[in-house]
Amino acid sequence: MNAAAARVDAALGRVPMLRLVAVVLAAISLVALVLSLDGALNYSTATLLATLVAAVGASVLGDRLMAGLARARPVGESAIVTGLILFLVVFPSTAPSALLLVAGAALVANASKYLVRVGGRHVLNPAATGLVVAGLTGLTGSAWWVGTPVLLPALLVGVVLVAVRMRLVGPVALLVVLGGALQTGVVVAGGTDLPSALALLPSTPLLFLAGFMFTEPITLPPRRGQRYAEAALVAVLLALPYLAPFSLGTLRPTPELALLVGNVFALVAARPSAAGLRLVGRRALTPTAVEYAFQPDRPLRQRAGQYLELHLPHRADRRGARRSLTIVSVPQEEDGTVRVAVRIREPASSFKRTLDALEVGGTARAVTVTGGFTLPDDRRLPLLLLASGIGITPFVSQLRQDAAEVADGAPPRDVLLVDRVPSADEVPYLPELAATGVRVLLVCPDPEALPPLPDHWHVARTFDAAALAAVLPEPQRRVAAVSGSPRFLGEARAVLRELGVRRVRTDAFAGY
Repeated sequence: MNAAAARVDAALGRVPMLRLVAVVLAAISLVALVLSLDGALNYSTATLLATLVAAVGASVLGDRLMAGLARARPVGESAIVTGLILFLVVFPSTAPSALLLVAGAALVANASKYLVRVGGRHVLNPAATGLVVAGLTGLTGSAWWVGTPVLLPALLVGVVLVAVRMRLVGPVALLVVLGGALQTGVVVAGGTDLPSALALLPSTPLLFLAGFMFTEPITLPPRRGQRYAEAALVAVLLALPYLAPFSLGTLRPTPELALLVGNVFALVAARPSAAGLRLVGRRALTPTAVEYAFQPDRPLRQRAGQYLELHLPHRADRRGARRSLTIVSVPQEEDGTVRVAVRIREPASSFKRTLDALEVGGTARAVTVTGGFTLPDDRRLPLLLLASGIGITPFVSQLRQDAAEVADGAPPRDVLLVDRVPSADEVPYLPELAATGVRVLLVCPDPEALPPLPDHWHVARTFDAAALAAVLPEPQRRVAAVSGSPRFLGEARAVLRELGVRRVRTDAFAGY
């Protein structure tokens, strides 16, 4: 099971997030069109097709227009995602006036990505913004017709794929479960029996909103607890029409308004950080790994272990023009640089080829800095850190930062780092890790070829429970953090279970 899950995780990891969402939404739309042929939906195929063309067409056009005005590169896949979301949510129609309103909502949605920005990135879900503005006109509103029992199987599969790919299974599950419980409780309190109340849930916006709108990475706060808090807030607000319906003119408590309130909460909680980046240097870490140093045009708010979303304008292949890369430098690095590392392997993606060809002085952009894969605040917790390959990068940042805090008087942590490498010449950041003073178990298949190592380092040929147990008494006391490929995460979980370690956090590197 773990091997199968790792393979699925690895396969999903090779698909860019935005492309996965676009493909899944397109698949759900296709299912809806097929079902409409047999009359399984309340709308005809012609009505759905007309609405689909209006929503997606206007969204793509709006993105191109706004990008031209902003002198930015249009993001076609993002516009398609916005258009597909609107198609699945607005009232389908063939009336020209209704289709114009749909197109207007799509134009507003894409305009919001360029106009409502803080720290260089948009902060409101575009589709929700378009729906709220359209609703304020009093001429149209959202139907959320995608919330229907016949589409539930397709929705469930799509939501699971997106939530797993984006590492948001917990927050999405909380939003669905808490929102469903609140809505069901209110309906039951109103006199409906429980089975009938539960039967209403597939016809609500809850699942679609949680899986395809709440999960937009740019509008989420960076830390895990903040994401759970936003999920809980949106769940409560989704129940508001059942608990305390109100209206202020044409403003009503709608699901899209609930999500926008959640976006504002995320903005306050996250204090988003974005910056222009100028390449100032690069260095080879190993034969297959390279580090890039950038000078930001403004300080980035960062915690050790977080990652940035790097946007590199170019004619992108199917994997897109952005990558999420862990920041390997520590916060407030002495030289002010922000450094990331990537693994180079053939065939390289267009992103990696462009990054490799970027000349010193060339520019890129950090769209956001986010992530909750950080060391616990409680320094008394004994830690077991496990990394494979380029997955070592968050631990390099964390351990360097921790060493600086110890030098400033903080109590030292009890840490063992397990670093699995494919060969003796593939040990990135060896000098930096040695300087931290942390105990390391280096798992290497050819240890006789390794350079001299610090006295407090241990070496093993294989990554297994016996190798860890030999240098780690009472491993079950430790909090484990695992960073590496999805396949390594599966292997590490199996080893940790054998050792009795129950508290495990993970950070997956797919294809980087």
